[in-house]
Amino acid sequence: MGNKKIGLGLMLNLIGAMLAYLIGSGFASGQETMQYFSGWGSVWTSLGVAAIALLLSCLAYIAYSYAGRTRGLQDLAGIYVFYAGNVFGKLFQVFAWLFNACCYMFMISGFGNVFHQQWGISIPIGSAIGVVLSVTIAVMGLNKIIDIIGKVGPIIVLFTLFIGIVAAFTYYPMIAEGNAAINSGDVNVIRAGSNWVTAGLSFAGCNLLLVSAFVGTIGYNLREYKFIYNQLIMIISSSSIMLVSFLMGLNHIGNIQAAVQVSIPNLLLANNVFGGNAGIILSMLFAIIILAAIFSTICPILWTCASMLAKDDKSKKYKLICVIAGVCVYIITLSVPYETLLNYIMTYCGYSGCVVAVVCIVRYFIIKSRDKKEGLFKESV
Repeated sequence: MGNKKIGLGLMLNLIGAMLAYLIGSGFASGQETMQYFSGWGSVWTSLGVAAIALLLSCLAYIAYSYAGRTRGLQDLAGIYVFYAGNVFGKLFQVFAWLFNACCYMFMISGFGNVFHQQWGISIPIGSAIGVVLSVTIAVMGLNKIIDIIGKVGPIIVLFTLFIGIVAAFTYYPMIAEGNAAINSGDVNVIRAGSNWVTAGLSFAGCNLLLVSAFVGTIGYNLREYKFIYNQLIMIISSSSIMLVSFLMGLNHIGNIQAAVQVSIPNLLLANNVFGGNAGIILSMLFAIIILAAIFSTICPILWTCASMLAKDDKSKKYKLICVIAGVCVYIITLSVPYETLLNYIMTYCGYSGCVVAVVCIVRYFIIKSRDKKEGLFKESV
């Protein structure tokens, strides 16, 4: 294995790509944050969700990267078979493919809902724009996707954090009131999971199924560099997502009465906290940022789904799959509401992702220990 030092530019670009991939419509819109963090009516339970998801995510990302790095595995199929064997490995592939396909559905729906909530454009038109853009970029292949989304991810996280900090002055003092409303049943919040522990496990599982193929590819591509850089990329990107999700979730608790009535609660925050002409400009800018966040995720998601069916992302088969998938998903999103799609898909697919993660993590520690005893891969892997 290589022992080179990684350049700061490459490292930041990969962190940005990971952030962009992880963000998606659920994070950017705030709907995911509402269902996983805000809905439990407690600051401590929200923090517990973040802690569980962060620990499980980091360990699983490192496991995926290790397989790509030490065994030269570039695809999801190889990683899952390596850790879980032929039978369970193939089953895990099905889990990942189904989740990515379903995520593409609710993210396209989220794309349309942003257009509708901010500018009054019909959801079918907004969703159609999302399909056309994602298919166009996905057919260009993975390398082009990384170049584009790697620069979008950090901007989205930082701007969301900025909105969250400004909104905190208004809504953090109202957290106790919001928690009381949730716990008394005065407001009905859609929750992901049966309790905050299962919510944390489900949230981690979703994040893992979403980027598993991408993480394995990063591990393979960075074989020439010290593994510590790969680990830092995974830890920094996942920690950033959990921190901002937790902080934004507290804002939604303080604004819970209004937040439960809209599809895009983050956009509601931006519209509420900024007044005058500056408020109009900033809320429109944030709407564009949310669209960019969704766009930065639906492109690699479509790549993941299509590349599992056609490995050569330059082939006609791959491009045809992208087009057919876009058309089919568009039709489905016209009949099922965004909040419903997100809740069912992320909750139940997240549980399957959690099972996949636990198996891969346990096997990672066993295999790594065996490799160490046998004198393989002596570097800091």
